[in-house]
Amino acid sequence: MLYFVQDKKLHRFPVPMRCGCKYENEPLRDTIPHDVEQCIFCMNYWPGED
Repeated sequence: MLYFVQDKKLHRFPVPMRCGCKYENEPLRDTIPHDVEQCIFCMNYWPGED
């Protein structure tokens, strides 16, 4: 799975329809960095759920 960072949020590529962001040629990566927040719509992650 590929990811990209936009506005310090991690999004999945291709972007799911439920997420409002738009991919704008950011570098794609295959790892999840530790210094960004995960998009709850792309990552199926809800705050407080670990």
